[in-house]
Amino acid sequence: MITILIDANLDGHSELLDTRLRSEKWDEFRDQLEIRFAHFGDVRLDRDSKDDLIWRICQGRGMYLLTANRSMEGHDFLEATIRREGTDLSFPVFTLADSNRLYESTAYLDKVIESILEYLLDEPNCRGTGRLFVPR
Repeated sequence: MITILIDANLDGHSELLDTRLRSEKWDEFRDQLEIRFAHFGDVRLDRDSKDDLIWRICQGRGMYLLTANRSMEGHDFLEATIRREGTDLSFPVFTLADSNRLYESTAYLDKVIESILEYLLDEPNCRGTGRLFVPR
């Protein structure tokens, strides 16, 4: 089973992604990969948890993080944490290029899902890459 932790500001986006992923178009991949979305409450994180804690929880529990706006500056921010603590085996962080566009375009939503699925199917080559932007 693959777990993707949804950043606190993307709860509604995850419902959209999950619903679309359950459509006939993606059912083969969904079933093969057994994708599950988790939310902060599911892993006992507060909505205002610091980036470094969120990243460590993901790494410790073997989860991917899906985010849109985690900052790249500061000691405990996501990008600094990835650079400081990341290894060749670290799970990547999926970063949405345009989170609001998910609501505007089914084609864009499908591109995001397709990108995530491609990364997950190529998991060994994605480890240790830090951030992966979706869609590609």
